[in-house]
Amino acid sequence: MIKTLSITALLAVFFISVLKAGNKPELTKSNVLMLGGDTVTKSFAVSGNGACKSTIESVVTSNAGVISASWDSTAQVITVTFVYSTIKKSQLCRALAGAGYDNAQVRTKDAIYATLPAACQYIRTPPTQ
Repeated sequence: MIKTLSITALLAVFFISVLKAGNKPELTKSNVLMLGGDTVTKSFAVSGNGACKSTIESVVTSNAGVISASWDSTAQVITVTFVYSTIKKSQLCRALAGAGYDNAQVRTKDAIYATLPAACQYIRTPPTQ
C-alpha cells in the first residue's frame, strides 16, 4: 500500500512538473494503467483513401484521451486505443465526420465532404433512408 502511494505521488509530481514546464505529457497505455485509467481499444469503419491516412489518424489522435490510432486504408477500418472515462467512440465518430470522413456511426455532411482535397475524396455509399 505504501509503495503504491509512493509511486502515485511520484507520478503526480512528474506530471505537474511537466505541465508547469509547458510540455504535454506523453499519454501511453502504460501511463494510463499506472494511474488507474480505463483504456479500451475499438475498431470501426471509416471511409477514406490512402492519400489521407495521416489526416484521418490525426483527427482522432488530436482528441484528449486518445492514446493511439491506426487506420487501415485497405480494410477501411480504424483501430483506436483511448481512455474511456475521457472520450467515447461516438465523440471520435463525430470528429471524423466533422473532418469529412464517413464512419460507422456518422455520415459527414455533403458540404463538409466537398471541402476535402481532391486526393482525399473517396467513393461514398448512398445515404440510408
